[in-house]
Amino acid sequence: MRPELAAVASRLSYDHRLDADPCTAKRVLDGIEPGLHTVLVAHDSNRSASVEEARAVLRLVVDVVGRTWTTEDGDRPLEPEDVLVVAPYNAQVNLIRTVLDAAELEDVRVGTVDKFQGQEAVVAIISMASSSASSGRGASFVLSRNRLNVALSRAQHTTFLVHSPQLTDVIPGSTHGLAQLGAFLGVSRAGRSAADRS
Repeated sequence: MRPELAAVASRLSYDHRLDADPCTAKRVLDGIEPGLHTVLVAHDSNRSASVEEARAVLRLVVDVVGRTWTTEDGDRPLEPEDVLVVAPYNAQVNLIRTVLDAAELEDVRVGTVDKFQGQEAVVAIISMASSSASSGRGASFVLSRNRLNVALSRAQHTTFLVHSPQLTDVIPGSTHGLAQLGAFLGVSRAGRSAADRS
């Protein structure tokens, strides 16, 4: 994974001890800044599926597919199979799958964190789905530091974190919950800072 993504994962889960292989810094996706990008999508009352986020995912996929991907092996167009989409809920996985299939993007991989553990792609897109962390399976599930780390580190070049601005409007009931909320906020803000620079 690129150093920009490794730095986010290192802060989130590895106490700043994770380093990227220097050769990954030479990998370029034309027109896309490497690292984490947060995409805020307004929606209300969604628990485990969000049409609004599914549409945002489609726009992101359409935008990146076909761009020139440059590695130490040369240049080639980015293919749909170079993108994977991760969501915490099967309902959102199924919705995104339907939206992408309708756009003839059947080769984009879509699944939960558990499905993609150990896999990677040039671009990863994370769709959080819930309008609020207090809905669905709750904040401890949606904002899980471990699940977030696995999801964002699936990407070789860029991860897009798609979520509602209200997702973090929750009052944790424990110090563990507070730590999870703080970690998610840190990641989301890092992605927004990256977007501001590009």
